[in-house]
Amino acid sequence: MPKIKAKAKLVENVRSIVDNQRTHSVVCDLPTAQDGGDSGPTALELALMALADCGVTIFADVCRKSNIELNKVEVTVEAEKTPTSPVVNGVTMKVNVSAKARKELLDAAWRRTEANCPVVSIFTEAIPVKVEFEVEE
Repeated sequence: MPKIKAKAKLVENVRSIVDNQRTHSVVCDLPTAQDGGDSGPTALELALMALADCGVTIFADVCRKSNIELNKVEVTVEAEKTPTSPVVNGVTMKVNVSAKARKELLDAAWRRTEANCPVVSIFTEAIPVKVEFEVEE
């Protein structure tokens, strides 16, 4: 099975560079209120950004393949999280669409989007994470 890869490397303090092992990278950092430099999104913000983008991208692709002409698609993702907990309590995706299509067709396209968006499944299904921890001498 082909693998999708990502690698993060600590640069300084709590700032890291994350790349996809192809040609793309993102700087991640904590806000200044958490002793970071605020030079990029946090990992959680990046995950929410990925969820929003997956919704936009897959929906646009589903609509293109269904001959639905889109004027605008925006997906906003909001997560509920208490400042003292690492756990997200809930996530809301707000989808705003303008298109030359009936609402029923757009609803069906969104249902196909949810079924085919890999990032939605990361948030909605329990996916096992195997950790291999190494210490270099």
